Amino acid sequence: STVGMDRRECSVEFADWRMGRMLQVWDTSDDERFKLLKATHCRSAHGILLVYDITSSKSFQNIDGWMKEIRRLCPDKVIVLLVGNKSDDPNHRQVSMAQGFNYAHRQSICFEEVSAKSGRNVYDIFSSLAMDIYTYRRVHCNPFSLTSWQEEEDAAESLD
Repeated sequence: STVGMDRRECSVEFADWRMGRMLQVWDTSDDERFKLLKATHCRSAHGILLVYDITSSKSFQNIDGWMKEIRRLCPDKVIVLLVGNKSDDPNHRQVSMAQGFNYAHRQSICFEEVSAKSGRNVYDIFSSLAMDIYTYRRVHCNPFSLTSWQEEEDAAESLD
């Protein structure tokens, strides 16, 4: 469980392109103190992992509010993946896999269950998100935008 906020960067590589620092992961838990930060970063996000705890029905119920915020604040084509965490704890499950899948289907987003504790499917969801972003941008954006995107990242880093 995250207390406060955690920020990580990771690199994902595909056959013909490298997503360097583009994959920034912000875990703000459900803390109201970070609401402004969430709104600010949501506007510039290309992808969002919307994570709930399968051992907490309250956590799952909160997803609907988060989806409304994402739809309100984020770009039209932000990629959203619904992720049920703690799949390693089936004895305490309060949210069925079918509930997660059905919600994701109604929202036209992808769904996966993971275990952050064991690492099961964690790499897969980050790879899937990165690939979906890459594919969308490659099909719908200016062909030069993938290159300029990395150049913008490099320029931003040099200012730090």
